[in-house]
Amino acid sequence: MLDTLTATMRAFNRIEAPASVGGSVVERDGLIAFVTPSAPTQSIVNCVMFEDHAALAGGLASLRELYADAGVSHWMVWTLPGDEQAPPLLEQAGHFREYEPMAMALDLSQLAEPAPGGTPFALDADPHPVEITILNERANGELPGAFGTAFAGLRDRRFKRWMARVDGRPAACLVTFDHDDNRMVQWVATDPGQQRRGLARQLLHAALADARERGLASSTLESSYEGERLYAGLGYRSLGRLGMWLWNGPPI
Repeated sequence: MLDTLTATMRAFNRIEAPASVGGSVVERDGLIAFVTPSAPTQSIVNCVMFEDHAALAGGLASLRELYADAGVSHWMVWTLPGDEQAPPLLEQAGHFREYEPMAMALDLSQLAEPAPGGTPFALDADPHPVEITILNERANGELPGAFGTAFAGLRDRRFKRWMARVDGRPAACLVTFDHDDNRMVQWVATDPGQQRRGLARQLLHAALADARERGLASSTLESSYEGERLYAGLGYRSLGRLGMWLWNGPPI
């Protein structure tokens, strides 16, 4: 399932990055870089995926130039579970491990019912992309505007936006992206004032039940430490920790 997860990540970013102002996808031998200048401090939308270690080693210097020219101060390289060669290579080049999300996958035929209870909400199946942006900034403690136009690509029909509204106001959200027969889950966020009320769990179950009804076979995501229990409760299994290796060089 790791191959499914990474293929879906690439497809997701291929649409999301160039939809933002000044955004682009840059492909070089064995490397693909997603560049989002409108969110220069957000490494999650300024990221690199590689096919082999030789390509990574040979391409890091040009990647530094690429992101510097775009005005991006925070960018990172993804590594896969079990990769023992890339981390020392990246450390030597001036990167550090920013985070280790858990790669997770779900066989949709094994989707578990959410635990009973939770705050009642109204489901909005077509919220504005800016509402998704704002809610993610609030949930992550980011300043308003930190993500810039990074979420502009969510208007593409291959994305589906989900919002739980409480008393008419945005309370929780997520985005799904379908690639082949896999549904990727991204940008899960709950308003700080609505957290720990079961909203994300119920909203995600609705999105996954929809995928199952449409005939999709699986779902993948990258979980924060805090989210692992929620996803496991719906049937996701762990595939190992990914690495987010942030560029830690001189300021631009």
